[in-house]
Amino acid sequence: MKVVAISLKDSHDRRAYMSAILNHIPFTFFDAENVKTDPHHFIFSLYSREKVKRKKGYELTIPELGCFASHISLWKQCVEDNEPYLILEDNIELAGDLSAQLENIESLVSQYGIVKLGNIFERKYITVCKIDETYNLISNLKGACGTSAYAITPAVASLYLNKVNGFFEPVDDFMDNEWRTGQIIYSYSPPLLRRSDAKSTIGQRKIKADISLISKLNIEITRLMKQYRRKIFNIRKKAIYK
Repeated sequence: MKVVAISLKDSHDRRAYMSAILNHIPFTFFDAENVKTDPHHFIFSLYSREKVKRKKGYELTIPELGCFASHISLWKQCVEDNEPYLILEDNIELAGDLSAQLENIESLVSQYGIVKLGNIFERKYITVCKIDETYNLISNLKGACGTSAYAITPAVASLYLNKVNGFFEPVDDFMDNEWRTGQIIYSYSPPLLRRSDAKSTIGQRKIKADISLISKLNIEITRLMKQYRRKIFNIRKKAIYK
């Protein structure tokens, strides 16, 4: 399993921080995609500006698109290398001994396809299995957001790549929409890693303009359909763990 940390090439302080907290773990840096200076970047051909405005009432920011592009690039590398990747963003802090869990993470991701080491929000969840005396593997019943740390197999990376064309949400929401991808998200509980208080390089999200009444209606319909599809998916796919 390869361990890769996403970081902007000139983020020297972040890279020094990541090197310090991962000092006992072999890893490499991935230069985060900077789409701001490249109007022909591949991400723009995948992103549906029309869908996000219609379904959400706002547009994704350039940093959000750069974040999504970085994860897509690593999914491609994961498929090419044909081995699991542990993908870390540079705004994490350790909540446990990551090096001691690497064998468990590799075993779990090989079995389940994708394993998050932490989430932004706490949600209701089902317990899938016991990892050890400290940790359980769970699956949230609602998107808990965050892509700060997760392990992924080539098979799931390929699945996401096949689904990404026409995306209209940030990468964490894209992954959390399990009913759309068909892939259950599994997570460590309690979290092994969490997002730190370091200022995000993503910047402001949800830059909203004035929304018409019709747009508000479309947004509400989208929200209700999302709830319905999530509920049906949970009943059909996650009842096996109850």
